[in-house]
Amino acid sequence: MGKLTGRKALVSGGASGIGKAIAQLFLTEGASVLISDINDEGLAKAVAELSEYGTVAGVAGDVRSMADASRMVAETVSQFGGIDTLVCNAGITSVMPIQQLSEDEWDAVLGTNVKGMFTLVKSAVPEMIEGGGGTIVTLGSEMGIVAVPESPAYNASKGAVIMFTKSIAIDLIKHNIRVNALCPGITRTPLLQAEVDNSIDPAKTAAEQAAWAPILRVADPAEIAQGALFLASDASSFAVGSCLVLDGGFTAR
Repeated sequence: MGKLTGRKALVSGGASGIGKAIAQLFLTEGASVLISDINDEGLAKAVAELSEYGTVAGVAGDVRSMADASRMVAETVSQFGGIDTLVCNAGITSVMPIQQLSEDEWDAVLGTNVKGMFTLVKSAVPEMIEGGGGTIVTLGSEMGIVAVPESPAYNASKGAVIMFTKSIAIDLIKHNIRVNALCPGITRTPLLQAEVDNSIDPAKTAAEQAAWAPILRVADPAEIAQGALFLASDASSFAVGSCLVLDGGFTAR
């Protein structure tokens, strides 16, 4: 049996990158998985690709919308008979100094990365309580722990995610719901690869990315997914409000 056999999971931002890798790993470990994403075309493609690993479904929507988040949870319950595992992965990045940071970009980053977790957790918790408990994994970042230049919106959003996680963790554990944060470092997502592909000197950009962390390479999404599996499974049974940092040594430096 897999580590998540019989689990009913919702993974937001599951059409690509870390979210897709998490969904794939959860499926191979026995969970039924609904992935959500704002990208309709990418979502359909991901569902088709992931179907070979197990029972998977998809729902398009924007986690910034409470109505959409409620629909994601409702569809998970409808498809699988409940929800006991939630991975709040959907997020966007921002590299913009405060002088050029617009109100719209600030709202988009904080809305997606922070409000997008609130809407999903708010929608999922009543179902989890009714079902007897569950696990919630939020996606923080190394940049929620240490600040990097020209990223005030992203740094702020991921710092907020960590404190949001700790706060709800101590409230929800009495309902047998464990909440923990996964904080990845630099990871080879489609967005990161696009920075290489679109740069003037792709080789130089790739080398700069590899040098970001002391491990001197970029993480594969599958490596980060292993952290989500640990936090979602019974292997992390004493973890409540924790932050699992997988960053190749970046925050240790």
